[in-house]
Amino acid sequence: MEPDSRTPSGAHRLRLLNQPAPVELRLSEGRPAALRDPRRGGWRPVERVEEVWRLEDGWWRERGLLVRTYFRLLLAGGDLVTVYQEGNGPNWWLQRYS
Repeated sequence: MEPDSRTPSGAHRLRLLNQPAPVELRLSEGRPAALRDPRRGGWRPVERVEEVWRLEDGWWRERGLLVRTYFRLLLAGGDLVTVYQEGNGPNWWLQRYS
């Protein structure tokens, strides 16, 4: 009997892509100025804020409204990262490192 081709092999090993991770930022006037690099260690200055957007979603959910402000940052050395802050809380999250 052949295995069912519709069943993914190794499904127990699936993981989320771009799962956010906590990250430390230094701010200047409320905007990211430097990021503690989780890959290289140490602080890396933000050369430029490439994009900023705000997400307000889930007003219909029991848990309430999800509010995040995202920043796509160009770091010294050329790496692009996407970070976000939930509401106005103190914690920042690294969403994508490209």
